[in-house]
Amino acid sequence: MVRLLAFLIAFGCATPAVAHTRSQSASHWRIEGDILRGRVEADALDATRLYALGDEDEPLSEKFRRHAGGAFTVKTAAGACVSSGDARATSAPVGRVAVEIVFRCPAHGLSDGRLDFSSRLFLDVAASHLHFANFSDGAGGEGEAILTDAHRTARIAMQPEARAESAWGSFLRFLPIGATHVWGGLDHLAFILALALLARGLAPIAIAATGFTLGHTATLALATMGAVQPDGSTVEALIGFTVAFVALEAARDGQSRMTRWSVPIALCLLALAAFALVSGLGGAPIALAGLAVFAFAYPRGFKRGASSAPWLAAVFGLIHGCGFAGALNELDLPRPHLVSALAGFNVGVEFAQASVVLLALAVAWAARRFAPTRVGVAGEAITAGLFGLGVFWFVSRTIGA
Repeated sequence: MVRLLAFLIAFGCATPAVAHTRSQSASHWRIEGDILRGRVEADALDATRLYALGDEDEPLSEKFRRHAGGAFTVKTAAGACVSSGDARATSAPVGRVAVEIVFRCPAHGLSDGRLDFSSRLFLDVAASHLHFANFSDGAGGEGEAILTDAHRTARIAMQPEARAESAWGSFLRFLPIGATHVWGGLDHLAFILALALLARGLAPIAIAATGFTLGHTATLALATMGAVQPDGSTVEALIGFTVAFVALEAARDGQSRMTRWSVPIALCLLALAAFALVSGLGGAPIALAGLAVFAFAYPRGFKRGASSAPWLAAVFGLIHGCGFAGALNELDLPRPHLVSALAGFNVGVEFAQASVVLLALAVAWAARRFAPTRVGVAGEAITAGLFGLGVFWFVSRTIGA
């Protein structure tokens, strides 16, 4: 009863707003004399949030154009820059929306390569939104900023001495980005917690975390270098599946239940694959069919009682790596120091994961010490809740892809 109640509560309260790749957008700006010319791009699904502000009959591209056109402010030492006319909608890849914006700044205001840049893009409808802004001056000078609700304004400096970033600088710059991506993604946190419940114990968790690291590092690197090009919506659906699958395995008698449910789960996945095929959802049918084979074969590949956590972590880490790549694709990665940037991002991810696991272990220790009779019930409720969240994310992202 506890498991059923927790599952229903988690399923009913889940929202798509807490996706692994949380709400993000990017802009690229170029200084041309006293003109600052920019292109702003975002995921169309994120842009649909703007309908919460009213006027539901307005086309999505027009709504984004008007919102983005008033979302940025630019100031220089010589004074504020003024928007040169309305923002203009421009072509964008499938599933994206984009606009071009032009600011006219005071005479010689941009000559020193310094400016204050502010963004409130999507913040009225998504408080956790991240905006990545990249600047160039046409003479080798570059600058970048990551803007959030808590830090809406960034000071950009493109002085000659700041143009050549070192490998160590790239590492340090991307380290907090990796950590922030984990802490801001509820479904990634849910997967880590489910994995900790499955592994049970500090040493097994460390081994499982190593497997997860190897998995996501491999696909993150491949995707960033362009060797693989995963479909973002399909990856997000698969991440929901990993949460539900590991939570089911982590539940009491999980291996027995997985064996009994493997055929029904595989059949449901095949049905979803057929739906995706009929609906024309890109690469989703192949991915879902692959999951069906995996769900059927998985419980038959381990001896009863053997720990599956490291292998699950490594396999599902491949999927999460594609999700991490989606976040990095919003950035203009420094090609001269690509390895350093990826290393910094990965270390940030691992640091955030370690902090989550240590917090979970501390809570578990306190529960066993002060409420030992409630530990079993709490564990069942948590795994059931994680399973409900995973199922919701998987189904909603598959159907809504």
